[in-house]
Amino acid sequence: MWVRTIPFFFVLLWSTGFVGAKFGLPFAEPFTLLMWRMALVVPMFALLAVILKRPNLSLHDAAIQGLVGLLIHGIYLGLVFYAINQGVSAGLTALIVSMNPLLIAVFSSAVLNTPVRPKEWFALLLGMLGVIIVLMAPTHWQGAVQLSDIFLLLIALFALCAGTLIQKRYAERIDLITGLSYQYAASLLYFIAMSFTLETQAVQWTSTLIITMAWLIIALSLASVLLLMYLIQQGDATRVASYFYLVPPMAAFWGWLFFDEQWSWTMLVGITLVVTALAMNRVKP
Repeated sequence: MWVRTIPFFFVLLWSTGFVGAKFGLPFAEPFTLLMWRMALVVPMFALLAVILKRPNLSLHDAAIQGLVGLLIHGIYLGLVFYAINQGVSAGLTALIVSMNPLLIAVFSSAVLNTPVRPKEWFALLLGMLGVIIVLMAPTHWQGAVQLSDIFLLLIALFALCAGTLIQKRYAERIDLITGLSYQYAASLLYFIAMSFTLETQAVQWTSTLIITMAWLIIALSLASVLLLMYLIQQGDATRVASYFYLVPPMAAFWGWLFFDEQWSWTMLVGITLVVTALAMNRVKP
């Protein structure tokens, strides 16, 4: 029973990252905020790997994990935080990057030799339709979101897709703790470069930021990412990616609860299609 509940714990935790960004970004620029987050996460995972006596990686495996970290924790996470900092709502951000399952389905047959059944294609396209309905629905964010923000989120989406496929194709047998240590180290270098190139590195260490940082580290960088890597190891990439369809409604709920992000009936119809698509594609991890 515990194994069957893992995807839903993952969705619950992962969805909080979008509102976590909104809590933290008033006190630090996006890449600087993520730089400090990874600066705390990297030694934590390195120490954890030593205490648990996890095996080290070969140079080849370390390079693969570095690439995965750059894509998933660097480019994807960095652009999501950047878009939210530009004013894109947590719910809309989550919806755009939730198209990950469709991209996974398109590329997994070629990269992973995993056939996609007609039922899975229908479910994935139904979820895509739901995302499009939400994007087209009349809402208060129209006029505030720039086309460039959407483009950056699409880049984040492709980075998440590529990182998932590479992890599934080349890193299934790599120890999770050791692998994540290398992934986070690579993303830390990326955020250092981005912060010192594009930002001022100014941080206001308020109680809100400290609590937010603790949540981002423990709930997101530790718990949810470990669950994601476990799901990738145990299930095929298309089915794992389908769990991301539950993230938008959860992120929308957190956005409404904490930041009064409003949703129309049309948008609720789109979210319903997204959840229906997930239910159609649901399998054991």
